[in-house]
Amino acid sequence: MCFSFSKISRSHNWNWDGERIVHESIVPSSRPPVGHSKGNYDIDVREFLVSERNVVMRRTLEKEIKKFIAKLPHASWEFFRSRDPGSFDFRANVIAEFVAKEIEYTPTNGLDPWQFPEETLALKSGDCEDRALLIASLLLASGISSFNVRVALGKFRTWTKGKQHDFDHVWVMYKDEAGHWQVIEPAHAKKIQKQTKVKKDLPEQAEYVPFYLFNDVHLWQTQQPSVYKKKISEDLKRDWSSLHPEFAGWVHKSVLNKALSADICPPWVLNSLNRHFTSVLWQKSLTVDDVDLPGSYDPRDHFDNGYITDGWNLVKDRLAQFEQESLKNLNAFHLAAHAIADFYAHTSYGHFGSVSNGNLQLFDPDHPDASLAQKPDYGSGSSFDFQNFSRNTNLNKGTAADAAQYWQGQIISGRYAQKGDTHGAAEALTFIPPDLVKKKDFSGRGLLPHHNEIAVDEDTRGKAHILYTGNKAYSEQYQLRYDAAVRHIRDAFVKHWKP
Repeated sequence: MCFSFSKISRSHNWNWDGERIVHESIVPSSRPPVGHSKGNYDIDVREFLVSERNVVMRRTLEKEIKKFIAKLPHASWEFFRSRDPGSFDFRANVIAEFVAKEIEYTPTNGLDPWQFPEETLALKSGDCEDRALLIASLLLASGISSFNVRVALGKFRTWTKGKQHDFDHVWVMYKDEAGHWQVIEPAHAKKIQKQTKVKKDLPEQAEYVPFYLFNDVHLWQTQQPSVYKKKISEDLKRDWSSLHPEFAGWVHKSVLNKALSADICPPWVLNSLNRHFTSVLWQKSLTVDDVDLPGSYDPRDHFDNGYITDGWNLVKDRLAQFEQESLKNLNAFHLAAHAIADFYAHTSYGHFGSVSNGNLQLFDPDHPDASLAQKPDYGSGSSFDFQNFSRNTNLNKGTAADAAQYWQGQIISGRYAQKGDTHGAAEALTFIPPDLVKKKDFSGRGLLPHHNEIAVDEDTRGKAHILYTGNKAYSEQYQLRYDAAVRHIRDAFVKHWKP
């Protein structure tokens, strides 16, 4: 729950490990046998992936990708080949960059045969199917286990102005070292053959919907059996490359693209960080990433429930970890960036912080009072009057006056995921760690307004929002806070980036 990092939604809803194994993993080749101009033959879909035993893939890694790494700022071949923490994620990021920059995207003209990875390397071009198969094969050849690699066949589903549009698509899923599945988008390409105009209406939401998953071991179905109307071999044969690469690029851009320009952050590092961020479908501009997944929620990661000091302590720890070995700890910066954005979106700092020349002063956790235009006031008649908001009376029976006195002078944030206080489907599935709930100070957090009543994390004012009653005031606060988050993330990267 923070400022929108990207438009991609609900990737955590699917079982990327696979649901039901398909034993007849056959797809018609869509190409005639050698020496014939007509006909086709059956092939096992798993044969399109090759592993570390393939000499062509090994040669590509040891020659082309080694040269490619030498051109990437701060990247090293030694780290790529190592088994140090972060090295497997580094391999995945480098391979994705290599295919994006070195393999030309060739649009599909109707149904075309899938290329084997060796063919795509020889031609230096291919569509989404060909590029996805190459990416997955290089991941396997680099030593990443097939347990952590999937090729997904399904739909890229978008919503634009309330209308749903589906694109048949193929992409790669990689389980990172933290155990989270990430999308590697094969449509990302620097070179695109036969440029065509694409509608530039960025969808409000987009979602990857898998129908099939496979690696070099198994083929799986992921949807309910009733979804599959055709024979599997016929279904697999369809053209899965209907998503235009430029469109995919627009959808995947995030707030980090604003914060981390190429002069301060190598583009390949930015692309690596962007893979962590996706957004929640049922709330237009809220986001969910590795930190938000069910079972992993900690209010300190989001500055929720009034955990301001604790939240900044976590940010400091993660930035220190990132500074110690930046390339190995990109995930630490991702967590810190998420939290920084949440601080500005969720807390009352944007309301009470100093503003100069239209810019909200960046918060200094070591000198919090220095960043404030005035001490936070939640009393009767104030601009942040606690009488206007709800309280969790299941946790604390105190009045609005009690709440104002308890939190007077402190930066606060809204309560969220407290027991017996659900305000939506997402919150109902979220639980605060028991060790926090058991602490003596937790009951005081029931006096806080609800997150939805005071947070400014959507680009338009939600129905539950109370703090800013007018759309103009809300919009001004959103821009003020969003800009501060971007500047703070940029400053944090510049200060702690030590490749």
